[in-house]
Amino acid sequence: MTRRLTLEDLNALAPVEFHKAFENVIECWPEAAVFCSALLPFKSFATMTNAFENYIERLPTESKLKILRLHPDLAGKLLDTNQLTKESSSEQNAAGLDSLSAEEKTKLTEYNERYKSQFGFPFIVCVREASKFEVILRSVSERINNTIEQEIENAIGEVKKICRLRILQLIDDKL
Repeated sequence: MTRRLTLEDLNALAPVEFHKAFENVIECWPEAAVFCSALLPFKSFATMTNAFENYIERLPTESKLKILRLHPDLAGKLLDTNQLTKESSSEQNAAGLDSLSAEEKTKLTEYNERYKSQFGFPFIVCVREASKFEVILRSVSERINNTIEQEIENAIGEVKKICRLRILQLIDDKL
């Protein structure tokens, strides 16, 4: 989709069109778009964004963990082999994660592996809001000391930020 949707366009979408447009606002989790399409029409884009966030929040912990496990490693093998979703690829490239030095990449990979072995899912941060390598590295080094409960909450919070920014790329919302 190249043209951004107005609220009128959004509310005129058939459910299957809504699913296709918003299927990856939550990484590799099209079920969210299916659920939220049942809530059409939306009074505003904020209402729609809230619907996606509420959908995530109401999921049982096991489903939240599934969502977290679907996220790719930052600057990981999927980026190196061009296998990321177009959204993740764009986000990681914009944050410069595709052009890290060998030393930076090694350091981030080490943190990613420690984090994953501790929590069972990849480190997730909204790289568009933490676009500097140093910020990302500091964030993972701080969050690795959290409890699993804290980290599920933090990671889901980052998923919501990513979701909101992905929605904003698809809509014509004059904030």
